[in-house]
Amino acid sequence: MRVLALAGYDSFLNTVRLIAPHFEKQGALVDFALISARKRKQISAEQIAEMGFSKPIPAVKIKDLCQSGDIQSYDIVLSCLEGMSTRHLFHYLEELGDARPLVICVYPGLVLRYAYDGFSMRAPADLLWLNCLRDLEAYREMATSFGIDPSNGRLFGSGSLLERIARQPAAEQSGPVVFFEQAVIPRYFDERYYLVKRFCDLARRFPERSFLLKARAPGKKATLHRTWYPIENIFDEIRASAEGVPDNVSLTDEKTGSLIARASHCLTVSSTVAVECLQAGVPLTIVSDFGAHDDYGLQYFYGSGLLRTFDDFSLEGARPNSDWLKRYTADPYDNIEQLVSEAMQMDRRRNLRDGAVSQASRSFAIELVENLGVSKYLRRSFEYKSVSDRIALYKRRLFNGRLR
Repeated sequence: MRVLALAGYDSFLNTVRLIAPHFEKQGALVDFALISARKRKQISAEQIAEMGFSKPIPAVKIKDLCQSGDIQSYDIVLSCLEGMSTRHLFHYLEELGDARPLVICVYPGLVLRYAYDGFSMRAPADLLWLNCLRDLEAYREMATSFGIDPSNGRLFGSGSLLERIARQPAAEQSGPVVFFEQAVIPRYFDERYYLVKRFCDLARRFPERSFLLKARAPGKKATLHRTWYPIENIFDEIRASAEGVPDNVSLTDEKTGSLIARASHCLTVSSTVAVECLQAGVPLTIVSDFGAHDDYGLQYFYGSGLLRTFDDFSLEGARPNSDWLKRYTADPYDNIEQLVSEAMQMDRRRNLRDGAVSQASRSFAIELVENLGVSKYLRRSFEYKSVSDRIALYKRRLFNGRLR
């Protein structure tokens, strides 16, 4: 049996990298492909090498992969793609009819925001592996409301937890305090400047500890979300100011797993790294200074008991709420072998069109394709708000006789 693992960005590739050995263990051959999703760099050679890939991974376009027939040589597609690429995948697989492979969709991290938008794009999958009970229940509720069969949903867990982290013995007593930065959470300059400034203030409160700031994608590394204000630049700006940066604070490019293994405490705003810290038993703080902002995903951690402001920070941390842990986290090792076995034994079970209803009704989709063309429909170009786009659309409809 042959499996094709699809990814487009660093955390996405890392997720399928961690899942692949479990298919190989049950006798499958796994190939990898990087899906071209934008013109700018999506992932660097350095990032690929850091994951342990010794051979280049081919970059392909979904349309070419499907229309060339290459995808038909695989029995299973393990898709870890962002939303727009997922839309493209199901559109072009539908053209293959019964000749298509079975499709599994998996997330590269926690579903912190736009949960239903993401569920709707992945709903056509034969199997949808989800991170936690909260996600599984929400998906089932959404699918049922749109008249879609929700039985493809499965409890999996966060894929990154497949890479176990062994804590260093003296980490909690003497290890560094580590802040895991995100590219766009928070997004704006004043927020990001405050973040670095207050992290420096913490270091002054605890001069006996080392404080490390882990940038999400420093230097030439690439990620799905591009920051407006690189944290390294803000760090340099504060270091050059009158207040400066304490001697016990520094930036680090050390791997996340290595940092968690030796950290005495970890902080983040909202990130998948949070569940990695919890699984490893590291004291954790979810920084709440930036408020209840839906776009920042902090709502995922409501009820966790982990939210603290910088002012309220303590090295001991807080014990996470057990009820929250049961609903919002899951260990993939409890499920992975059974899920892989199920996928390798089952036939394709869904009409890909069936799941697409939650994105747009059949009639609305046809209307959009007629007005915009397939490519713009798949990119959701109808959502663009620029004046020039709206004028161009009006003129096209007028020319086509759609307006009287």
